[in-house]
Amino acid sequence: MANSSERGRRWPVAVAAVALTVCGAGWAVSAQGEADRSGVAVQTATPATRDEMIRNWTKLLAAQGKELPDTSDLSIEEIRAGWERDRLKYLKYAEPAEMPVVYACTGVKSVFDPDCW
Repeated sequence: MANSSERGRRWPVAVAAVALTVCGAGWAVSAQGEADRSGVAVQTATPATRDEMIRNWTKLLAAQGKELPDTSDLSIEEIRAGWERDRLKYLKYAEPAEMPVVYACTGVKSVFDPDCW
């Protein structure tokens, strides 16, 4: 009688151990597959077409009170370089206008944060 109850207790433990082993192996294989890829995700803000770059460059310079140079003789690479140079120059420390304002001590945080007391 005692023997059958021991088997009954071991069965859920064995199932849990097998499930944990299978899930762990799957996770390890998945992580290894992701590690094989290059670890850098690249997302460029550079528009694809010449017209988009010129439009964005014009808006950027207009916001600074400057005029766009003549782009008729410039290649796409020169336009891209000029736009990126000015974008870094004028927007490096600028904060976007659509940034939400978050007040430090509102809501539940004011109860739990010692800085708000």
